[in-house]
Amino acid sequence: MTSTRLPGKILKQVCGRTLLDYHVSRLLRSRTIDRLVIATTENQTDDPVQEYCTTRDIACVRGSEGDVLARFHQAVMEYPADIVVRVTSDCPVIDPHLLDQLVGYFISHREQYDYVSLPPGNFPRGLDVEVFSGEALEEAFIHGHKPHEREHVTPYIYREENRSRCGVLPSQERSGHHRWCVDEPADFELLTNILTAFQGRDDFSWRECLALFDENPDWFDINHMVHQKKT
Repeated sequence: MTSTRLPGKILKQVCGRTLLDYHVSRLLRSRTIDRLVIATTENQTDDPVQEYCTTRDIACVRGSEGDVLARFHQAVMEYPADIVVRVTSDCPVIDPHLLDQLVGYFISHREQYDYVSLPPGNFPRGLDVEVFSGEALEEAFIHGHKPHEREHVTPYIYREENRSRCGVLPSQERSGHHRWCVDEPADFELLTNILTAFQGRDDFSWRECLALFDENPDWFDINHMVHQKKT
């Protein structure tokens, strides 16, 4: 909630619903997730997030704003999981079916990989998913001490010396030039257009989102100048 570029972004509303509610409602359509846990901060500004979790009967843990890795570790300590799926709450059109594909790929390659993700640059930003083992998270929590490792959760897991244990979902997609996450006002404008187009539906796919740009090619220009923060 303390985003410097778009404060309070996940509680901004489109068609009477918060972006967080879109995000959660789509995640709950996953067939592979056993439990959804929201890991937010101890800041008073995030009290509405916990209140939302209470109304939706969703687990919520709270911890350090800067040490996001510790928050994730706390979540797994309170709600044990052999496999951890990480997504960020600024992605209201996250695709549960794509998420399930990645979880399935991780399970079928469990002996080979400790961590898998979508291939960088192949899919729109805003569909990002990471899947990793509980053991890998524990190791990162113990040994990952650099500031960016604590802030971004997984850099220690996919560090150079561990790259052989990290995989990506095989894909020939080439739509990484699209940006469907919310960091800037321009992002919110675009997501408002997308969510309004699917008003009343939570089951739309990422490919249906992509098709909207064929019908509305000017939408791409709304936020194409926004740059993703590097991890």
